[in-house]
Amino acid sequence: MKSFFQKSLLVGLALVTLSACEKDEERLVLQPEGNLALTASATTVTLTSDNAAKEAMAFSWPAASFGYPNAAVTYTVQFDKKGNDFKTPVNVSVGNALKYTPTVADLNATLIKLGLTPGTASAVDVRVKSDLATFTERPAGNPLPSVFSNVTSLTGTPYRVVLEYPSLWVPGDYQGWAPDKAPKIASVKSDGVYEGYVYFQKASPFKFTPAPNWDNDYGDAGAGKLKAKGSDLKVSETGYFLLKADLNALTWSATKTSWGVIGAATPKGWDASTPLTYDAATGTWQATLDLKADELKFRANDAWDINFGDGDTKNGKTADGTLDYGGDNLKVTTAGKYLITLDLSQAGNYTYTLKKQ
Repeated sequence: MKSFFQKSLLVGLALVTLSACEKDEERLVLQPEGNLALTASATTVTLTSDNAAKEAMAFSWPAASFGYPNAAVTYTVQFDKKGNDFKTPVNVSVGNALKYTPTVADLNATLIKLGLTPGTASAVDVRVKSDLATFTERPAGNPLPSVFSNVTSLTGTPYRVVLEYPSLWVPGDYQGWAPDKAPKIASVKSDGVYEGYVYFQKASPFKFTPAPNWDNDYGDAGAGKLKAKGSDLKVSETGYFLLKADLNALTWSATKTSWGVIGAATPKGWDASTPLTYDAATGTWQATLDLKADELKFRANDAWDINFGDGDTKNGKTADGTLDYGGDNLKVTTAGKYLITLDLSQAGNYTYTLKKQ
């Protein structure tokens, strides 16, 4: 009887101890303490590729407390478009650090991932999420709540990252036959098919070279055909030409283009293009127009054969400030006077801006 009583007493003590541990765990996990106050060294940043390696700004915060000492805490800095309530944030894990100092390139990449338009100032919300690293594998039915900081707002202007593609250089009489200084056309799919836009300030012979030198070149073989070391290719008049070269089929073409905008947001609606003017100094097409809060697209030669939008929702591509052939309509959110700029000077990196005046 005495032995039974002792065993019962031990079992009871063990149950009390386990119950106390469970209550301690609930207290430690479910009752985080303190205020996780996020501070930022700047509220406005304009990023440029020239400063890509430099520090953009600094975010800092105190250590989060989960109710017991020496807790292993990890931190994640979250960025989201202002007003999106962190539904689709870009997360940057910083381990157990209490500070995040992104370089200009790092912060630019984050803003681009958010879908911000390069060259345009946009508002971003930032916060810090802290978690107990010890309990990251806690069962889904009893999840560990994260601790979040206050939200701070940042106005950021990202820059466009120019993507490099296999290229052909276009030296010619119009630019002094200098391959190392010549504009390029690009093969975006790396499939031997190249295209790009080149401004010829005069009727000019030219060639394609696969490097910025004369080691190899492609010239005319007649009837729209190319051949290595062929005769000079030619455009017969001044203008802004879409050049294409297919090194698989050994074909080429040059289509003169003039650009405009069309759509319900523009003065002529969807009936006709409103022309843009080419600015040789900047290599862009521009116009200052009164736009309605509606949609528009860019198109060449007042026709639909060559047109640009931004994004392709049918194929899962979202708008990112880079133009896509036949892409989705561009949206003007607020009516007003805008400087419209179309930049086709970087092969494969076609861009635009709508700057409210």
